[in-house]
Amino acid sequence: MDADRFAALLAARLAAIVPDGFHVTLEDDLLWFRSDQGRFPGQQGDYNAGSAGIWPQQDFLTCLEYEGTTEDCAAEAARHALDTLQDYVAEATHDPWPGQRTMPEPQAQVRGSTLHLWYGNADDPVLACEPIPL
Repeated sequence: MDADRFAALLAARLAAIVPDGFHVTLEDDLLWFRSDQGRFPGQQGDYNAGSAGIWPQQDFLTCLEYEGTTEDCAAEAARHALDTLQDYVAEATHDPWPGQRTMPEPQAQVRGSTLHLWYGNADDPVLACEPIPL
C-alpha cells in the first residue's frame, strides 16, 4: 500500500466519524485534528481547543522499515491516529468520547485485505469507521 494513499483514506474515514464541530484534514503529510473556535471548553477551559497533528505516512513507513508487514504497520498507524483523535476530542469537550462514562480503547485490525477501525470491543464497538481496503 502506498503511504500517501493510506493517509488520505485514513483522513477520510476519521473525518466521517468526528462529532459536529470537529474537523480532520490531511495537509501535505500532516493529519490535523481541529475544532470550531470558541465552541468547546478545551483542555484549559478557555474555549481554545487548539489543534493536534500526526504524521500517518511516517508512522506507516517507519514501522515498515523496522518492525513489520504492510498490514501490521497500517493497523499500528491507524490505531495511533484513532488514539490521538480520541484524546483531542475528549480534551476539547471534557467528555470521554466516544464513550459515555469511560473512553473505549481504539482498535485496528486487518481482516483479509481490509483494515477495520473502531473504538471499544470488537464484538460490540462503540463507534466504527468504514473499513479501508489495503
